[in-house]
Amino acid sequence: MKRYAAIAALAAFAVTSVACYNTKVQTGAAPVGPTYQDRQWFTIGGLVGLSGPAGRECDADGLSRSESRMAGMDILINIGLGIVGGAAGVAICDEDASAETYGSCVSGVSTLVPFLLSSRTVSYRCARGPRADELELLPGERRADLELGDED
Repeated sequence: MKRYAAIAALAAFAVTSVACYNTKVQTGAAPVGPTYQDRQWFTIGGLVGLSGPAGRECDADGLSRSESRMAGMDILINIGLGIVGGAAGVAICDEDASAETYGSCVSGVSTLVPFLLSSRTVSYRCARGPRADELELLPGERRADLELGDED
């Protein structure tokens, strides 16, 4: 019976963790350079970041585009964390309890581990500079000169 409870907990975790999560942010700044990828780590269901912000390669101009998604590797990491949590649940939970209580305990521990540690893949491009409509013009400057990159 313990075996079925652990399999049911693992199946429930796998079904709930493979949804498609995707967030895109466009700043409007012109992109420059290659697209970078980084794995970001989170805790407490994604509310608290454990890794630094994306875009360390970018200079003071910041990011042009950023996309955060649950990639295939992130799904495999979460499934692995669920399996580790399930194994911990089997070791921690009281085997002498009823099957329902034991199954609830194992499934609770198996979902707790990915809740406490999870990852997402972030891809981003650096910005070339501020958006042309946000530039402040000095007396005598023309916006067309700035948009074309002409320097006098």
